[in-house]
Amino acid sequence: MNKPQKHCLETERLARQLKPADLFDWLVTTGYFPESYVLPPCFHVTKHPSFGTYFTQKIKIKFSPNLAQICEVHFPKTDLTDRTFGILDPRLHSDIATEIANNWKSILDIIFNPAKRVYSYSFPIPLSKNTPGIIGGLRAGRMIYEWIEMAESDLVEEAYAYKYLVRTDVKNFYPSVYTHSIAWAIHTRPFIRQDSNRKDFTLVGNRLDKLFQCANDGCTNGIPIGPAVSDLMAELVLSAVDRSISPQLKKIRVLALRFKDDYRILCRTEEEGRRATKLLQRGLKDFNLLLNEDKTNIAVLPEGIFREWVSKYHAIRPKTKLRLSFREFKELYLGVLRIDQEVPGTGIIDRFIADVTDASYMPLFPVSTFHIEKTISLLLLMAERRIRSLPRILGLVEAMMTMSGQKSAVRVVEQHLNNKLAELFYYGTSNNWSEPKLQMLGFNLMIYRYLGDAMKCVAWSV
Repeated sequence: MNKPQKHCLETERLARQLKPADLFDWLVTTGYFPESYVLPPCFHVTKHPSFGTYFTQKIKIKFSPNLAQICEVHFPKTDLTDRTFGILDPRLHSDIATEIANNWKSILDIIFNPAKRVYSYSFPIPLSKNTPGIIGGLRAGRMIYEWIEMAESDLVEEAYAYKYLVRTDVKNFYPSVYTHSIAWAIHTRPFIRQDSNRKDFTLVGNRLDKLFQCANDGCTNGIPIGPAVSDLMAELVLSAVDRSISPQLKKIRVLALRFKDDYRILCRTEEEGRRATKLLQRGLKDFNLLLNEDKTNIAVLPEGIFREWVSKYHAIRPKTKLRLSFREFKELYLGVLRIDQEVPGTGIIDRFIADVTDASYMPLFPVSTFHIEKTISLLLLMAERRIRSLPRILGLVEAMMTMSGQKSAVRVVEQHLNNKLAELFYYGTSNNWSEPKLQMLGFNLMIYRYLGDAMKCVAWSV
């Protein structure tokens, strides 16, 4: 048994120990909002329905949840583009969570189908073998751990028996998920497409399909990014795709792994790699999904296993949690910018910020009167390079000012924020930028009053 198989069996063992009531409570609380790097931690659910509450009446002939719109939150992906996260209507979200919890065993039977030959590392519920039967607290942390375990541990360990690596992903995945494919994944497409079954709402797949539609104003294309229920449905749909192509993958003796919609396939020849890619392409097409041509390639091992920026960064980084002189800080800073320019769109700036702070998030470099204004200026310039890192950089700046007690540094930060506000105001008036965009950059006071009576959202104020 290979490492990916062992990983999936262990994840299944832990997932099957979860109690439906605990799962429901986690989905409607911790799993309700997008993760904390999108919304600040003060956004949390303070009130929710009890397990067993159902807002949509269950009738076989008629199943008509109320229509609602997704509350969208825009988070910078690059300097030019955003990634749009979604917050579902709380009543519809509660019904979706109820359906998932009530049918948990059937959902796990699909996600962990023993016939699958694509091994997933993206189970969206945090689990720990140290606390079986209890949902963990690290939602984002588990996903990071899973990615590292797949890409930099298990994949590497199994690579000796292969020569090539196929890398690909699904194009525009969450916005492309066809809600009917949720029912196809649970009950199979041929079964659901029979006339007698299309509108049979005694079938959980049809109910979930309808609830996701109504949560998105009746649209059948797209599920929101952010809620854990969407992550579960995404895993369900792709597990059905994986199951459909597994018999053919087994014949060509490749090893296929997946993290969310990101596939890695180890193969012995380029021909096997091309055949596996074609199989995946056909399997996705059956679920109205497409491969991303721009991100599909075949590399000769060991190329493609490791992230290029990680190797470059390890060559220049200091020992972990070592205090730096200003000169050492500056040279590391410039090295990070060079790597970011050579390999853009990576997490190297976030890694840099983590390495120059201690466990209490205090700086490991000088914050004296002589250095603090220069250092803050450099950090704010770095935030211009990777706008999504701005909240972490502002947090580090605050820690620097707290440690030093220097009031003069406030002027640098105020000037930067005022310039950024003026820039956003200019673009807002000329290009009609949305309020959520300003909010996600950290400069706007916006209180969500979306959640009605079932749940509440705590306001974020800056």
